[in-house]
Amino acid sequence: MKRKQVPQITNASWFPDFLTRCVHEFMTWFVNQVHAAKPFMPVIEEGLQHANRIVVIDKKCGAGFETVDQLIDNKIKRVYVNAENFKASEEGMYLSINSFHQFPAMEAKEILSKVSKKRCPIVVVEGNNDSLWQVFGMTVIVPLSVIITAPLVKPFRLERLIFTYLIPVLPIVTFLDGFIALFKLYAPKDLDELTTSINAENYYWRSGKIDNGRGGKVIYLIGYPLE
Repeated sequence: MKRKQVPQITNASWFPDFLTRCVHEFMTWFVNQVHAAKPFMPVIEEGLQHANRIVVIDKKCGAGFETVDQLIDNKIKRVYVNAENFKASEEGMYLSINSFHQFPAMEAKEILSKVSKKRCPIVVVEGNNDSLWQVFGMTVIVPLSVIITAPLVKPFRLERLIFTYLIPVLPIVTFLDGFIALFKLYAPKDLDELTTSINAENYYWRSGKIDNGRGGKVIYLIGYPLE
């Protein structure tokens, strides 16, 4: 498998929670400002053809389900399940937004296996890949945006200004975590490797990349039971 399970700073127990919150809030705000989650919608809508509610796999890492929530019909019920000690106990389309790379391979496979054996659809989408353009975006454009937009990010926090301009922790951590995350992404071949050994009868899997409308790609995996 190509990807590596590399620890990120915002996942470390020693890193202050309030700084992790600032990083996650910036990523969510930034993704919403540039409409980076919009390319996820065709895959999500395909998955919703096989379910009438959404089960959000809740993994706190910033720019998650909240970036697509407003793009989905509010008549569709949302249910949140904890990604830790994951159990596929709910009915609906399981959905992971920009967070699947946080799971080690064995844990990721277990999630896919449990959902497919429950005969529920699942959609996994990631807004980055390892192309040179998106490496440049994550390591140059995003950290610069942290510095330029700090006073504009909502909710406004004084600590965001302090740890951006006086003590530049947030630009540095955003750069390092963004760079590390690129090594953790599951490429389509990696996702195929996870799903080919899952023994779920009459279950369809497809992975790939689609244009994000800004010169890059998003990675996706979709699975659903065949009638």
